[in-house]
Amino acid sequence: MNINIALTDDHQLVRRGIRLLLENINGFKVMFEAGNGKELIDEIEKLKENLPDIVLVDVNMPVMEGPEAVTILRGKYPDLRIVALSVNTDMENIRNMIRSGANAYLFKDSTPEMFEKVLREVYENGFFYSSEVIKSLMANTSAGERKNNEQKRNEELMNQLTAREKEFIVLCCSEKTYRQIADEMGVSQHTVNGYRESAFQKLSIHSRTGLVIYAVNTGMFTL
Repeated sequence: MNINIALTDDHQLVRRGIRLLLENINGFKVMFEAGNGKELIDEIEKLKENLPDIVLVDVNMPVMEGPEAVTILRGKYPDLRIVALSVNTDMENIRNMIRSGANAYLFKDSTPEMFEKVLREVYENGFFYSSEVIKSLMANTSAGERKNNEQKRNEELMNQLTAREKEFIVLCCSEKTYRQIADEMGVSQHTVNGYRESAFQKLSIHSRTGLVIYAVNTGMFTL
């Protein structure tokens, strides 16, 4: 069975290169390409129920940039798997993509092996991250800057979380699936889904990777 992918990037040569890379990996198929966020949304709306399994979205594009497109897609299609594409110097915009609801991110110059690893993980589990990923996302924001700009807000948000929601967030920092987290917490997956949606709403976060970044940033979890 193919993993169907939508590819969005404003540079035609980049799209062509990524498409060739993906279609040389067994089991991957590019459904369509788009040159910006608006084109992507228009194409997905034409598909109705036959959605791609994964959407690759460039961060910086004309007409509609990545974060805006991801926000719209996450609102319309909550279960859509979205992976941010970027150059490796664009960490602040990648953070914005994660906050908007991207499930993972890939650098455009990643090896074919890394593309396959990340996309299969996202397809199978709905997320991908590693300690290296999280460290990279936080590396360009100094501890002092985070403290000055975010500490007070994080404390206010933390107070809104229940003890079980905090426990759930910490477990999200593992590689466990939501079903495995439910087993460890001794609750149903439906209850865990409730913890997830409540945490998303209280923290204005839209993806599991965003929860991990929040947990690391607040000291709830240490890499």
